[in-house]
Amino acid sequence: MTTLLSNRYQVLRVLGSGGFGQTFLAEDTQMPSRRICVIKQLKAIADNPEIYKIVRDRFQREAATLEALGKDNVLVPELYASLCENDEFYLVQEWIDGKDLRDLVSTEGCLTEAKVQKLLLDLLPTLGHIHDRGIIHRDIKPENIILRSRDRQPVLIDFGAVKATLASAMTAQGDVTCSVVIGTPTFMPSEQAIGRVGFASDLYSLGLTAIFLLTGKISSELDTETQTGELSWQRYAGNFSPDFVKFLDRAIRLNFRDRYASANEMLVALREVLNDSITIITVKHDSSDQENTAIALESTEGQVAIDSRFYIASGYESRCYEELKKAGSLLRIKSPHRMGKSSLMARVVNHAEGWGYRSVILNLEQTNQKIFADPEKFMQWFCATVGKALGVRVKTEEYWDDIFGANDNCTDYFEKYLLEGNEQPLAIAIDNFDRVFNYPEIETDFCGLLRGWYERSRSHPMWGKLRMIIVHSQEPYAQKDINQSPFNVGFPVELREFTMAQVQELLTRHRLVWTDAELSQFMDLIGGHPYLVRSALYRIASRDITLEDFLRTAPTEAGIYSSYLMGHLKTLEDYPELGEAMQKVVVADAPVRLRSEISFKLDSQGLISRIDNDVTPRCLLYKLYFRDRLGGN
Repeated sequence: MTTLLSNRYQVLRVLGSGGFGQTFLAEDTQMPSRRICVIKQLKAIADNPEIYKIVRDRFQREAATLEALGKDNVLVPELYASLCENDEFYLVQEWIDGKDLRDLVSTEGCLTEAKVQKLLLDLLPTLGHIHDRGIIHRDIKPENIILRSRDRQPVLIDFGAVKATLASAMTAQGDVTCSVVIGTPTFMPSEQAIGRVGFASDLYSLGLTAIFLLTGKISSELDTETQTGELSWQRYAGNFSPDFVKFLDRAIRLNFRDRYASANEMLVALREVLNDSITIITVKHDSSDQENTAIALESTEGQVAIDSRFYIASGYESRCYEELKKAGSLLRIKSPHRMGKSSLMARVVNHAEGWGYRSVILNLEQTNQKIFADPEKFMQWFCATVGKALGVRVKTEEYWDDIFGANDNCTDYFEKYLLEGNEQPLAIAIDNFDRVFNYPEIETDFCGLLRGWYERSRSHPMWGKLRMIIVHSQEPYAQKDINQSPFNVGFPVELREFTMAQVQELLTRHRLVWTDAELSQFMDLIGGHPYLVRSALYRIASRDITLEDFLRTAPTEAGIYSSYLMGHLKTLEDYPELGEAMQKVVVADAPVRLRSEISFKLDSQGLISRIDNDVTPRCLLYKLYFRDRLGGN
């Protein structure tokens, strides 16, 4: 390979080589920053010109997929470019500064159970995101997971889909097929070894990766059950909790049907093992009245566990409980992302279950994109999922009639199958409802359906048994018909940021003692955003970082909010109109007037605060970071 690719990328050194080509560290000479990147040089196996053209077209499609993945998820490297030169293919990707997990085990020894659990909690949502887009990684192993230096987050690299494309060949019948097996033998399941790869194959590889991190053993070093052929690592698992061992055992079952069906199912199972919260570390503190007091710190990701000592009441809890007792009640819980909506929802549903209510929680963010293909399919999925969660057989085919519309069929299913004949109220919570707004046809029908059910409960006792909880970050900007909207009826809850007193209470629970001046500096920087506050207190209480260093680095990509801030930045860059508006807001010294639609969108993301008809950055953290990254002076 030339040392200057595409008259732009200057090769610095070789990072590695394999059967499909080489990997290089390079410098982008056309960027002002001369950013460092990784170049993967890949060679197609087929020498047939006709096959080569097919491979080239497929390569570009796979590259486009990788580009989308890198934009959507900060735990997947960003793709900068894809090139075809001199019958060779090149991917130019983001360089991840860090250490891969095999190297980490080699230099620092096996990881603790808590650290492996935390890695899985971080990786499984990413893997679910990848699978939802129909992509199978094919080569998950310790070497392909890099622990990023700046934030200790695991980044998934080296997807096998491109390699599978380059390994195309022609069968005797003239069909184009993959001519070699993609993956690493010691981490791949048996079905992948014969070319029948599926989503469960990735979960198997992830399970074996976790076992390696815990024990230092690869599959060829584990025992095999004589009768079943199943892998067994029991003699290495004595120091780990039985429930976690059982959890990993299911991931590496020989038959893919016996494993977890999806990354989301595996994530749910892990959270059940951890009781929805993982204790990462126990930190000992010195105190004047009692030496060596200990505090167990919980993960700040996801919902706050029902029994968590770190949950701070919003003040709406009691009112929500009372509202849910009313026939046909509708609760609308709203706030920007990571403000505690789902945690409040979980407590409301938990109370309902305590009263003997039947309950169902649907998370639309974790729903397969195919479900949103058309309103009919979505409504059938909605009915089937609610029924399945209640433990009843799916009978949509018995209640679906093509003569009637999807809303009528869905109403019939609920009335005659899920509500009739059961006196227990039914509480349905729909989390991340905002996703519906991306699909106008479904939005119109589904919102109209829920509003119709709410209206029915006013006059039909049977529908009074239904209680609905809608959890969302925004509302439709332009409602087509206010009489068909569930967003102007029921009981609204809009969560606010923590007050100074609530943050002080969290300091006490984290056993942190700060002066009034220190607390003021902290609040001045991040306000009372629940996720930002809890993340910072967790890292400071665990002694990963001092308050002084936190205050200095938080508005930068070297700080603890790196992934969080970069996620917002990517959204602003992907939607230039929003980016330009946010730049205008952060460089101004006074509140700014924006178009109402733009204000609405930035407010929904939680980036701004409203002052009458004007807006300001929600906190100093956003002002400092985005003023720098969006090019403000």
